[in-house]
Amino acid sequence: STCRALLRGSSGRERTEQDKYSVNAANACAKAAEVDNVVILPLSAEEATEAVLRGKQYPQMKGVDVKSYNLRTILVDPPRAGLDDASRELVNGFDEVLYVSCNPAKLIVDLEGLPNHKIVSAALFDQFPWTDHAEVAVKLVKK
Repeated sequence: STCRALLRGSSGRERTEQDKYSVNAANACAKAAEVDNVVILPLSAEEATEAVLRGKQYPQMKGVDVKSYNLRTILVDPPRAGLDDASRELVNGFDEVLYVSCNPAKLIVDLEGLPNHKIVSAALFDQFPWTDHAEVAVKLVKK
């Protein structure tokens, strides 16, 4: 299943999502795929950044020690404004970055702010035909 493909692979993963419906759906997906090495934390991007970069604990992280994870890959899908400075700092620390952008102009700005990485692949998705809107996915690896 798609759930299994997205959730299986390496040992121990942390996911964050602020929307409670998405958190519930992700938990149901993990359960349906019989995946038990995933922790889905209801955190905002700002909270996740503070937890990973600075070790800050939040009540919804009960029993989760972020420092015990070997976090090497990050998936970011920022708003049209792109990554904020703290998120860019966080992303720069990862070996692999999967960046999905709904604003190619901001993607360029964000890529310039990730000097430790190089693009290894990219894809353009025209999800809204007859409009100028496009989604761009880029895979980056540390240089």
